[in-house]
This record gives sequence, structure tokens and C-alpha cells, in this order.
Amino acid sequence: MSWEPAVRTSGRSIGADLRRVLTIGDPRRSLYRDAHYFSATADIDPDRMRPWLPAGVRLSSPARADLFTACFPDNNFDSPGYHEAGLFVHVKTMGGTGIHCPWMILDDDVALIIGRELLGYPKKLGQVDWTVTDTDIRAQASRRGHTLLSMSGRLGPVIDDPSPILGRPHRNVVAVAGLLPPWLVAFTPRERVIEVRRVDDFTMHVHGSERDPLDQMGIGAVIEARLHRVDLYSGAIPPIPMRPLTPLFTLTRLRPRIL
Repeated sequence: MSWEPAVRTSGRSIGADLRRVLTIGDPRRSLYRDAHYFSATADIDPDRMRPWLPAGVRLSSPARADLFTACFPDNNFDSPGYHEAGLFVHVKTMGGTGIHCPWMILDDDVALIIGRELLGYPKKLGQVDWTVTDTDIRAQASRRGHTLLSMSGRLGPVIDDPSPILGRPHRNVVAVAGLLPPWLVAFTPRERVIEVRRVDDFTMHVHGSERDPLDQMGIGAVIEARLHRVDLYSGAIPPIPMRPLTPLFTLTRLRPRIL
């Protein structure tokens, strides 16, 4: 699969740009196919997590988060097999429990730009080593020479009625480092489950660095670990700006969002 045209465009062409956008974000088909999320739901310390959240975004009760590593074998922007690792904090929304992402790394620049600029995921380039077999799974996420997250376990039984991994109301922040105000945005991706399996004999180690202080966010005991395989679609409604935040949000959160 490749959306690269057979003939190069000569200079700037609005028509060609719009066709590229439609190819990537075609509402008639999925954005990602058979996306793999190796996820662990864990308790979090509310007092340690709150400083990392945008003003007005409240933790769900009980306070929990999903730590994950992921592999995306097939997508619309022709970056097969790229990887991510991140943190989804459970937050309160009008639509029930949603998620806010305060930290994410990945190993593909196209996915970084699309996810950060359009959807407010604070993506940074890093390294994610990912291995899955018929029986076992393990992954390790690192950046700038520091191991930040390692996960491993044994694939268990299929979960018949799983909770979604990504198909929840999102509350992310679209921002640039400068004087322009960042915005809290809301959107809900669509998710079609292929298979979700429990991960048994699970182990996880959370580390951190000055730039990526994952170990300072109050992550506690793991409740459950799973391997989600899903197709992902764009939401029925594009990201909606909810309210502006002060420029201090970006300036005071250079880590873990920018540096």
C-alpha cells in the first residue's frame, strides 16, 4: 500500500494536496488496520498526576491510567510497522470516562506530525522495541539513551467484552511553544475490535529521565494487562476546540511534552 503518486507534482498544487489529504483521511475506510496495543491499566496517585493535567481536566474515580506500547502494521500514510509508547490518563467527560495523553514517544516522523499537530498527542521521537509471538509479548521504550518503560508477559485467553483502548472521548491539548494560546480539544476515535487477549505473568518497569519524567507521574499497581488488536477510524466529528489555555501551559510543561 502506498499513496505516493506515480508522477511528481510540479510545484504547489491545491488539488494535489487535497487529494493527498483525502487518501490519508478517507472517511470511507479505516486509518489503521490491525493496530496492536500492549496495554496495562494501573492505579495512579492523584496528587502526583494532577500537575501534569490541563486546567479543568479532572481525573476519573478511581484514578487510573493505561500505559501502552503499540505496533501499527498497516496505515493510510504508508508508514508500516511503526511503534509508539504512551500514557492515557482516565479523565471525566460528559460522555463518561475519557482519556488525556500527557506523554508519548514513537519512531516515525509522519505519524508524529499528524498526531501532534492535528490531535494534540504530545509525540516525540524515541525508540520502541517490540516482539510478539504466538505465546509471549515484550516491549521496551527508550529515548536519548534512557529506558523509560519495559513490559512483558504471556498471551492469555480472549476477552469477550473488552473495554476500548482508543475509542473513548479524548481531551488533548493542541499547542505550540510561543505566545499563542494552546487549546483543549475534544474528539472520539472509532474503534473496531479484532481481538483482545489478557496478558498473564505480566511484568512492567517504569523509569524516567529529566526530559521524560514518566516515573514522577504517580503510576502504581497494575490492575490488568491486555493485547488489543483493533481497526481505527477517524471520529464522526473532527477535533472540536473546547477552550483556550494560557500560554503558561506550554511553557511550564516543556517536559514531558516538548524537550
